[in-house]
This record gives sequence, structure tokens and C-alpha cells, in this order.
Amino acid sequence: MSTLEKTEFILICIIAMIFCFFTFYLLIKSRRAKKRYERRIKVLEKEVRFDYLTGVLSRKAFIEEMQEELASTGEGSLLIFDVNGFKSVNDTYGHAAGDELIKRFGSRLSKAFDKELVGRLGGDEFVVFIKGKCDKDKINNIIKKSGAADFYDKPTKFNLKSCCGVAAAPENGNTFDDLYVAADKALYRSKSSSHSIVYYSAQNDKL
Repeated sequence: MSTLEKTEFILICIIAMIFCFFTFYLLIKSRRAKKRYERRIKVLEKEVRFDYLTGVLSRKAFIEEMQEELASTGEGSLLIFDVNGFKSVNDTYGHAAGDELIKRFGSRLSKAFDKELVGRLGGDEFVVFIKGKCDKDKINNIIKKSGAADFYDKPTKFNLKSCCGVAAAPENGNTFDDLYVAADKALYRSKSSSHSIVYYSAQNDKL
């Protein structure tokens, strides 16, 4: 092999090595970028799925999962909770303290209904969807034991109550919107009466 041929061979080898190095580098860089992208997607999915303040389901995720359950079984109970006195906490201690109260109440509901769907629609309004046929005794006992209806909030030193309106599927509807309207009417009656839990009935339409 002549000197020229040797030189050409060495150059070809060097170019091939450089090509392989850059190909490997680009491959590694591409895989790292893909992993970063996948991690970002997971973060975004989590942000969409869960309420940023309380960690319970977001409004969108709650409605979607509730609709899936209704489409599958056709039965269930929608509970709407609203904290009485929440505005007083905000006015007395500020919105940061109000946010902390919302976190604690969300945690209280999550523990009480750990096997059910729990979500936050906004402000101090929380929702729970219980699968299966509406069992009033079961619901009443869970709410009573959890202290969700009547509780002392130690950090703010407020004695607080929550109102709850309940609507059942299929009796009161078979979509989130139908059940929400019915449960909201029951919630209104709960606020205007001494009952912490009110189940929707045709009488609620007369309010």
C-alpha cells in the first residue's frame, strides 16, 4: 500500500470515527430530550388532573371520571360541600389562611371518602361521587364520623360547619350536569335550614 493510499485510509477512518461519534452524540441527546419531554408531559397531566391547591381531583378530571362511572353503572350519588364561615376566615386572617383552611378541608374529605372520587370545583366548593346505589345511612355516618359537617379548625380557632347537598343517579338524573343542578338545590336548602345534609327531592324545586 502506497503512502497516498495509507493517508487516504487513515483519513477515511478518521471521518468514519467522527461520523460515528456525532451520530452517537445526537442519539444520546435525542433520548435525553425525549425523557425530558415525557417528564414534562407527566407534570402537565398531573397539573390538569389534580387541583393545584388541595391535591384532590380538578373540576375537569372529576367530571370526566364521574361521567365514566355513570356510563358504566348508571348509579351513584353526587355530594356538594360548601364551608360556612369561609369568608370570615378570609376577612379575619387573610386569603393565605383561607387557602390553608381549604387544604385542610380537602384533606378531611379525602380521608373520609378515600375510596370515592373527591374533587374541588373552586373556592370552598367540593364534590364527592359515591359509586353504587345511594345509601343515606352510609353517607350520613361517613360525614358525621369525619367531622366534615361540624368541626373546630384549630389554626384559625373557628368553629365551622359545612353544608351538603346530595343527588342520586338515576333518580335525579344520569349526567354530571343533571345531578349537579339537583344537588345544588339540596345544598341551598341545607344552607337555609338547620340540616347539614339535605337529599334532593321534588320539594327542592319549589325553593
